[in-house]
Amino acid sequence: MIAVTLVFAALLITVAVVSPMLLSSRATDAESQVGRIENTEAQLSTSIAALSSQISALAAPDRVAEQATQLGLQPAEQVHYVESGPAGTEGDTTVAGR
Repeated sequence: MIAVTLVFAALLITVAVVSPMLLSSRATDAESQVGRIENTEAQLSTSIAALSSQISALAAPDRVAEQATQLGLQPAEQVHYVESGPAGTEGDTTVAGR
């Protein structure tokens, strides 16, 4: 009976010592992972800001006009608009070959 009690006590002491160490190790791993994720997030935010700046620069009206001129494009001389019929009107649908 004493041997069983001693084994149980030793097991209980071992669990009491090992459990906090395992929890501490897991917490340290989680903190490291959070740090890596935060670093990645900062890098991605920097990349997003740089790309947004590039998009703004490339989409500037002056640059678009310059590129259009280089491609031989010019402003339209006439503009035509297409109007749709009144809402709710439906016609026959024709499918080519049927």
